[in-house]
Amino acid sequence: MKKLVTAVVASGLLVFPISCATKQTAEIPPEKEKQIVQIGSSATKKLLKTLKGELIKGLKKGPVNAVDVCSKKALELTKQVEKELDRGIEIKRTSLRYRNPKNAPDIYEREALEYFEKFEKEKKPLPKYYLQKVEKNGKVYYRFYKPLKVLPVCLTCHGKLQDMDPKLQTKLLKLYPGDQAINYEEGDFRGVVRVSIPEDALR
Repeated sequence: MKKLVTAVVASGLLVFPISCATKQTAEIPPEKEKQIVQIGSSATKKLLKTLKGELIKGLKKGPVNAVDVCSKKALELTKQVEKELDRGIEIKRTSLRYRNPKNAPDIYEREALEYFEKFEKEKKPLPKYYLQKVEKNGKVYYRFYKPLKVLPVCLTCHGKLQDMDPKLQTKLLKLYPGDQAINYEEGDFRGVVRVSIPEDALR
């Protein structure tokens, strides 16, 4: 069972979330915050670079092939990056409007997503990151969240449904009948990369 045991730090601002899962809140020490942000940022960059490389290869063969990269390779590549990072670090991409049910957010990921959504709805710049301290089976983990925006390349598979290649529409419907990740516009808030870091992985 997971329990949120601390406050949230977002781009230098301390935010105390309301959570029915805990009654305890505490500030993440600045020295730990710095390490968490460094590890989280590095892991996120590594994952996105890996996924982008495969996606570009797929797009060269057509949008339908790009969907195959996301449906067949994305989770596998994420696990590969996790293995390379080692130290028990885990990575996940998630969104309130997810395509693959395996990427659905848990309650703490949803909290982070809703935090960024609030800035999006108010048309304010998104904070650079969001942090949580979570306890799982008696062990402490720090979660780093990096917000993602929709880039032009994303619109091929996540843009307006009516603008998509008919074959692509058919493929998406077959793979993801409950697909929520469509009708985005460039610059929209898409979701987050979540990096979970065990406390003992910090120096």
